[in-house]
Amino acid sequence: MLTARELMDEPDFIRYDAGIDEVVDELNDKENTLIVRRDGEFVGEIHEQSLLKVLIPEDRLDEEKVIGILGLSFDQRYVAENAEDIMNEHEVTVSPDEETGEIAFLMDREDLRSVPVVEDDEVIGVVHENRLIEEIH
Repeated sequence: MLTARELMDEPDFIRYDAGIDEVVDELNDKENTLIVRRDGEFVGEIHEQSLLKVLIPEDRLDEEKVIGILGLSFDQRYVAENAEDIMNEHEVTVSPDEETGEIAFLMDREDLRSVPVVEDDEVIGVVHENRLIEEIH
């Protein structure tokens, strides 16, 4: 079986205080997961789905769909100013030596689309769901 090191893509980093416009531009340029860093440390990830809760105008939202898809409630207001406001915070990472089967199990269990690969407390790559599926299939 392949390992995370063999499957991973180069990480695309963004600062935690980057504005929403910068986040959108970076996601459009990279078409990838953005790894959010504060003072050089991994603090979260941003995916295109992360932007939905701040970019879709409220009057265009279908409450039933949004609650089902994103788990959001209209009793809350989602105001985001920077990357930190919309990032997905989690501590789920894998080592470069983790095998594909374990990565797939972890991503399924945690409902993740990607997982950072960490070595010596540094994000050195990202394993994406589509790349993992290609390899397993």
